[in-house]
Amino acid sequence: MATRKLRMPERLTRSIALSRDGIDEESRTVRLAFASEVPVERWYGIEVLDVQPESVRLGRLRDGGPVLMDHDPTDQVGVVEAVEIGSDRVARAMVRFGNSARVQEVFRDIVDGIRRHVSVGYRIHKMVMESQEDGVETYRAVDWEPYEISVVSVPADHTVGVGRDADGQCYECEVEDRTMSKDQTPQVRADAPEPTVDVRAVENEVRERELKRIRDLESIGERFAAYGGRELAREAIREGWTVEKLREQLLERLPERDQISSGEAPAGQLDLSEKDRRRYSLLRALNAALNGDWRQAEFERECSAAIAERVGRDPRGFFVPIDIIGRPGQTEGERVMNVTTGADLIATDHLADQFIESLRPSSVVIRLGATVLNGLQGNADIPRQLGSASFQWLADDAAVTDSDLTLGSVVLSPKTVAGSVAMSRRLLKQSAPSIEDLVRRDLVRGAALAIDKAALQGGGANEPVGIIATTGVNTQTVTKDASANLTPTWAEIVGFETALGADEALTGRLAYVTSASVMGTLKTTPKDAGSGLFVLEDGQMNGYPVVMSNQIPNRLIFGNFEDVLIGMWGVLDVMPDPAAKAASGGLVLRVFQDVDVAVRHPQSFCIDA
Repeated sequence: MATRKLRMPERLTRSIALSRDGIDEESRTVRLAFASEVPVERWYGIEVLDVQPESVRLGRLRDGGPVLMDHDPTDQVGVVEAVEIGSDRVARAMVRFGNSARVQEVFRDIVDGIRRHVSVGYRIHKMVMESQEDGVETYRAVDWEPYEISVVSVPADHTVGVGRDADGQCYECEVEDRTMSKDQTPQVRADAPEPTVDVRAVENEVRERELKRIRDLESIGERFAAYGGRELAREAIREGWTVEKLREQLLERLPERDQISSGEAPAGQLDLSEKDRRRYSLLRALNAALNGDWRQAEFERECSAAIAERVGRDPRGFFVPIDIIGRPGQTEGERVMNVTTGADLIATDHLADQFIESLRPSSVVIRLGATVLNGLQGNADIPRQLGSASFQWLADDAAVTDSDLTLGSVVLSPKTVAGSVAMSRRLLKQSAPSIEDLVRRDLVRGAALAIDKAALQGGGANEPVGIIATTGVNTQTVTKDASANLTPTWAEIVGFETALGADEALTGRLAYVTSASVMGTLKTTPKDAGSGLFVLEDGQMNGYPVVMSNQIPNRLIFGNFEDVLIGMWGVLDVMPDPAAKAASGGLVLRVFQDVDVAVRHPQSFCIDA
């Protein structure tokens, strides 16, 4: 037998369909097949993995092998807990997924059948050439080593030697030529079962999957009918869209993405590359600020200094780039509000790299269409029309009576919202990406809740004036029970709409916002005595979407949320305070953000009275 060397890429991959039968949602585990003897066409010929215990080196997988996303070694989502080689010559593994917000989204996509393929990364140490026919050589890998399993969105192209490292590293694999003569027949194991395919079972699975997709699309379309959801869902069904694509399309409509600004990037946005975003460590910056030693956090100090130069002032502690706070991948943890309508639209891929964008899932007001002004430097005067010019019918040769167009303005001036996030000594010592995400999530969550509450009902000392506290908003008398809890009737709910209609304000992003208790009452309040319908059904009331927010307990708001203006002086200032937790060695983060809220036209809203 002749022996030679074959130059191989540093990493090979091959994909296999992921069966959903082995999913345990409670324990977050999946039993999956990651390799078989299915031939794969490579650039050097046909490759067959010999899936027998003596041919596969399983040590790396059994020693806590990683489960990755798309073979990215910096993006681990789980761990291999057990590996086995079956008598059917299929390699299987039991993998367990993590519990972070981002990994939960990946696992949910697997459960829902959105991510349907896994891929194994492996290295071949020795192959034998089994046959050669019509110039095509067939090789069997008799010594190969899997070292990671990946969840992949797109199966690899097996024909091009996939998985090459970016630096093009290769290695030499030993190859033996055991080419069989024409009259020789490959040995087949007696215990190898004859592969069979249950065509009917496959057809039923495909049919059920398609029916589920249609049901999910129709459900989302109905929930967002006020924003063209039904028509978009029908198009999604017809064109074969995934649920995720429908969410993307609807999120573009709710609310509009275009922001009113000078057209320039906010001062706190440095347009960092994805590599630099991964490089940035909030914990490293905190430790550096705490110790006064930035030698291990030069990059983070440079970012803060660049922002300070743009805004023309020094930070209390250090400035955090918008690029970092608004980084995609924090969606699940940022869902702070108790939201009903709109929950299906929250998805990682839709968060732009802006601080205000990262507040969208948390903020009811922003998600319902509030107009956001980013990158403000000084006070902002927003013009508004208070009265209209008058027109008259004239007699022959009569003079027109002049009238003036009455104008006014809404002024936004920065008001500082501050909060604190406590961190233990042990937490400060961590460097895991999940801990970084946890800290970022806490910062964004606190700011989101404070801004949203101010936009809904702010009006106290030093805070913005929100919808409820704005002078001139419409009011609608609402029935209350003996405990002063709101118990609106159908006629009173319609009265909110009537009030806006009388002021010619029934346009824009119209929606109701109320608390959980009022929402529960509305769901059980009949419209009338005989129809069997309730005031609030399927996330809508009187034809408009309803959003739940416990930021306004026992209150009810209806209006055009595009007329809410939110000004952002977009620099997040973080100051570590070690004195507050000196006894335990921890610290408290003092966080500061400048923001203001105003209602452009008070007539665009109606509140309970």
